[in-house]
Amino acid sequence: MRFSFFSLFPISLFLLLFPLTFHGATGNKLIRDTCKLISQDTSNVKYDFCKTSLQAAWERYYYPNLEALGSVSLTLVKNSVTDTSSYIVEYQIKAWKNNSSQPHVRTRLQDCFKLHSDAIDELEKAVKSYKSQKYTEVREEATAALAFLTTCEERFKNRGLVSPLTKRYNKAVQLTAIALHILSMHH
Repeated sequence: MRFSFFSLFPISLFLLLFPLTFHGATGNKLIRDTCKLISQDTSNVKYDFCKTSLQAAWERYYYPNLEALGSVSLTLVKNSVTDTSSYIVEYQIKAWKNNSSQPHVRTRLQDCFKLHSDAIDELEKAVKSYKSQKYTEVREEATAALAFLTTCEERFKNRGLVSPLTKRYNKAVQLTAIALHILSMHH
């Protein structure tokens, strides 16, 4: 019986791709197990949101273990807050061009931009602290970032205004809760 390269090709392809498949399955199991624990322990984080958020980042990041998952979850929070900061600028530009927002909303949005910038600074510190394994500092910095976001929303509510950032705020809060919970799971 003669063997050719092409007859061995399916086997060699499987052997080449098996590590990727294995790591992918391991990463997805880690995500599912972690999100199950988080959604049971934290009422404001839904399992589907947790799983979808972490799996969406799967294409860009690799989850060999809980450490990596913690790092990625902090990065997701930072990206979410950064996106919201950009959204605030775009929203302000549109509102001013159309003269469609009230002066109080404009003022609150300016405040929120500053608060989001402060939150981003704290999250950047948190990512660095995490890489240096300074976990107490990470929790403090992530909690400070969450306080900045909460202040933004409260300032709208205190004025009786509807915040155009609520949906984005809720996403950032859930992502922060996921990150903090992952941190508490291994430290």
